[in-house]
Amino acid sequence: MALTLRETFLLPRYHNLVPSRSGRNERNTVRYRIVVSASARKRRPQNVEGNFFVDHTCIDCDTCRWMAPDVFARIGGMSAVTKQPASKDENIKTLQALLSCPTNSIRTEKPMKEVVEVNKMFPLPIDENALPGVYHCGYHSNKTYGATSYFISHPEGNIMVDCPEYKEILARKFDMLGGIRYLFLTHKDDVGEHDKWAKRFNCERIMHIGDVDYRTADVERKLHGDGPWNIGSDFELVHTPGHTEGSVCLYYKPTKVLFTGDHLYKSGETGELDMALIYNKQSVSLQLNSVKKLLDLDFNWILPGHGRRVRFKDNHDKNATIEAFLASKEYLYGNVSTRNKEPSFA
Repeated sequence: MALTLRETFLLPRYHNLVPSRSGRNERNTVRYRIVVSASARKRRPQNVEGNFFVDHTCIDCDTCRWMAPDVFARIGGMSAVTKQPASKDENIKTLQALLSCPTNSIRTEKPMKEVVEVNKMFPLPIDENALPGVYHCGYHSNKTYGATSYFISHPEGNIMVDCPEYKEILARKFDMLGGIRYLFLTHKDDVGEHDKWAKRFNCERIMHIGDVDYRTADVERKLHGDGPWNIGSDFELVHTPGHTEGSVCLYYKPTKVLFTGDHLYKSGETGELDMALIYNKQSVSLQLNSVKKLLDLDFNWILPGHGRRVRFKDNHDKNATIEAFLASKEYLYGNVSTRNKEPSFA
């Protein structure tokens, strides 16, 4: 079976592919299931001593490292516990990361009874003062390589941005927040279990036709052309092709937030703006031109699917940062920017 580049990263050396009993899928290709060997679940030697540890099934998705940065770090191409949590707050963040790990690679030597209460905390507010009603769903899915999904509470209808793993406990929390009216899918990589969420809430799924495939053929609203499009009065959908043909960002105008999917993010390694070039499925130069589009939008936050969040000081800071990023790529991909300023993150 031929695997995509992304899929090979989901198969560490301790994993085996075994043909599934369910036979063939909609494209008449053989389905496989991933079997994890016992040795893969052993503690990585890079972990410090203590209760929490990361095993060998880690796919280096970075989720735990930004959710609990004082506890986890990247060592040897995977995450590891570099410091055991030393306070109640650190313990909660570590357990939240454990529950959000898409491959269940974060484990404990002894059971943690606190996990029951932490499980009830999702979805997590991003910033209750600056971004009221905007939440991190948690429960990152292995079907999306651990992408971050979001929930937006809004009087005209709540929106889920991309999909976490389906969890009924999370669905009940969304019930308490008013349900889900729209499920916005930024691009084809991060659709995950969209069908389960759509069935549970009878919500309207929105996706660009350029990224629709056999998994998403039945989405209710397919976007055509270059846009922009709208969801109600507060949300604008911005076509940003390049990473994929149908990549679209969600611009939440009143809170000045841009949900970027895999279009643009802050690197956890460098702290600078970045794009996942090795996963580019269409055109890097086109993706850079789509980044240039963002100069015309007034936003202070980037909330990505993969990578780290960005909070800018203001729109001027945002534009200076994006222009510096574009200028840094000129020598490789042509002239996509006119000014060069040093990037800065608030």
